[in-house]
Amino acid sequence: MLRYTTDSSYVVRTVTRGPDRIAVNRAAARRITELPEFRGARAGQGEAWLSDCANGPLSVSEGVGGPTEWLRAGNLQHMTYVVRSLPGG
Repeated sequence: MLRYTTDSSYVVRTVTRGPDRIAVNRAAARRITELPEFRGARAGQGEAWLSDCANGPLSVSEGVGGPTEWLRAGNLQHMTYVVRSLPGG
């Protein structure tokens, strides 16, 4: 699953395996990056990965990743969000 933390919610998009995996996974990332709460690719490594995934070519699986990359991106963006939410962050 692709995950994203905002001020008011925790967004989860299911990703898949199979013949349409690339298109479905890029569409899931695109839905997250199109949220008004999306902080932009420069906010951190997690956001940068989501933007790259969302905007990559539908015919190339590179950049779509798998469970390890999805977990890493979700954790990176969440921890960046938490740190920036702390006083002085």
